[in-house]
Amino acid sequence: MATDVIDVENSNLVLIRTMSDTVETDIRRVYEVCNEALELFQKTQLSFEELRRIADGPLDLFMIPLAFPEKCESDPDIIYDESLRKDLRDILIGAAKKRGYDQNPPDLVPGIEGSLRTTRDMGIKNYLLTTSGGRFRHKATQRLAKYFDGIINRSQTYYRKEQGIYHLLSETKLEPDQVVILTGTASYIRAARHLGVHTVSLAWEYAYNDETTLRSAKPEEVIHDLQELPVILESYFKG
Repeated sequence: MATDVIDVENSNLVLIRTMSDTVETDIRRVYEVCNEALELFQKTQLSFEELRRIADGPLDLFMIPLAFPEKCESDPDIIYDESLRKDLRDILIGAAKKRGYDQNPPDLVPGIEGSLRTTRDMGIKNYLLTTSGGRFRHKATQRLAKYFDGIINRSQTYYRKEQGIYHLLSETKLEPDQVVILTGTASYIRAARHLGVHTVSLAWEYAYNDETTLRSAKPEEVIHDLQELPVILESYFKG
């Protein structure tokens, strides 16, 4: 499988799935690592509900306003300071490794293999959007590789997770209405809506954001299970 966006000239239907909340169960791990970093910076830890109202990524970018609120207040662009991001990444990666997350990837979400097979059989290409940068092993890239036609990874989503959508559209001949993004992260929905990409929010326990936060981003559809997805895709691509 390619590790970058591939030529999709022979297909005009694409579904983008986000690694962290529609392919793998990641948000609980993010919660633990995030709070350990906040403790090290002597900042107030978040409840799980609080995290899901504000969670975004990449995680080092999302964490800077929480770890350095004073710096961000005086200079909002400090979130792009690479030295600051590196220091925070080192802490976050250390917390993940301490828990064995570099050796034991999160579980796959229930029903993902069947869902990928279904969309493939519908003639829709599956793309994977991730900000992990390949640092840790993932079951998705090991067991599910055969179902994905391309990966949009950290090198294309470095400053904001939603940059991956821009990358896909700019590097292929796709029109926005040929693409659906399936995600549990509100920032993806907002970016996709701005670009004219179809938006389906998967509001379930593995989503980065809770349902209220997801709905506030105004997705076209909200579903609660992968089994609901084929009907939505039929309406977009074949309706």
